[in-house]
Amino acid sequence: MSERKPFLVESFSLGDLAAAMYSNKVYLSRTINYFSGKNFRQYVNYYRVMYAMELFRNNRSLKVNDLAELSGFHSATTFNQAFKNVMEESPSTWCARLKKMAKDSPQV
Repeated sequence: MSERKPFLVESFSLGDLAAAMYSNKVYLSRTINYFSGKNFRQYVNYYRVMYAMELFRNNRSLKVNDLAELSGFHSATTFNQAFKNVMEESPSTWCARLKKMAKDSPQV
């Protein structure tokens, strides 16, 4: 997932992942649930949120809507919900905190 980043495709589905892994959807879904404790959508959204955070760390001028679109989310609302589920804070709060930390820390 991390290397090829199939989660960046908005329409990425369990069927797509199963086909790519030469598996079936039921087995793959159970495996994801068992090892991650997440359903497929939560699993994919986790990777999308991590990618959005990486994007923002590399370019702090990006807006929340940009992050949502660039990381494969269908809408900013879905992105906000997924981000809150993963990080326990909104993306705008997280971005503002990161900007403040960068501003407050001495430049090397």
